[in-house]
Amino acid sequence: MTSRPPHRRCPEPCGIVTHALVETRLSEIPGLRDTPAIPGGPTLPPRFLRHCDEQTVVGMHAVLRGLASTGQPLETFARHAVVAAPCHAGRFMAARSLAGLRQGGPVMVSTHVVPQGSLHSLAGAVSVGLGLHGPHIGVSGGPDALAEGLLAAASLLRTGTAGETTGVWLVATAWDAEPSLDAEGTPLTDPLCRGLAVGIEIGHAAAVTLSLDLDARSDDMASCDTSNPSTLLADVAAGLTACREQAATWTLACPGATGLQFVVRPQQPRVVAREAA
Repeated sequence: MTSRPPHRRCPEPCGIVTHALVETRLSEIPGLRDTPAIPGGPTLPPRFLRHCDEQTVVGMHAVLRGLASTGQPLETFARHAVVAAPCHAGRFMAARSLAGLRQGGPVMVSTHVVPQGSLHSLAGAVSVGLGLHGPHIGVSGGPDALAEGLLAAASLLRTGTAGETTGVWLVATAWDAEPSLDAEGTPLTDPLCRGLAVGIEIGHAAAVTLSLDLDARSDDMASCDTSNPSTLLADVAAGLTACREQAATWTLACPGATGLQFVVRPQQPRVVAREAA
């Protein structure tokens, strides 16, 4: 039997400082626009979320919850970058704009549809709303947004920006089902929107780390539904929690790169005592 070569992993894993998952129905998002403050977290400028895309609202609240859970002042993250990875963001806003155009002409189309409904909108909102000074980029936009966002975040931390980028906020969002509209642009369904925020820092002595594993096998991966981007966000959040609470390894395949996977593992696994049978 031929033995497998040693695993190849990128050196100096990134520490996952915090993560937060927000799940809310479409009908509940207007309430999040009006109450953008999270207990123990930073506040946003008044009415900052008023014109934002629904996925931006949910993603922003995930970041606010993640910040609140760290107990650190916002200034601690001032140089962090933002990598936003929404799935099909802005389509709901575009559909409503087309309905308004058909009914009342160009005057019915909001000027916010482009700046608030584009791939970069979520990253820009997080950066501007929280006063961050690192780079911010929108990644993917499709069903593989989470994995592609993780790859972009890890790459950004490896290269940095003049050596000043030591941390990244990864924000991924998705609907569990695309909202349906009638001819007037009124929602006919009330789908769930999920937003996952992950705070990642290079060289941080966190309980959970993120590293690239070039030789991980399919049987090393955790069981998750990769066909539904929204469900995948919940699975990853649960995997991160499991890694933080017990000695566990959670692996996510990266589409588009054969054999390239992300491994989330504790830096110092605890020994779990088992009762004798």
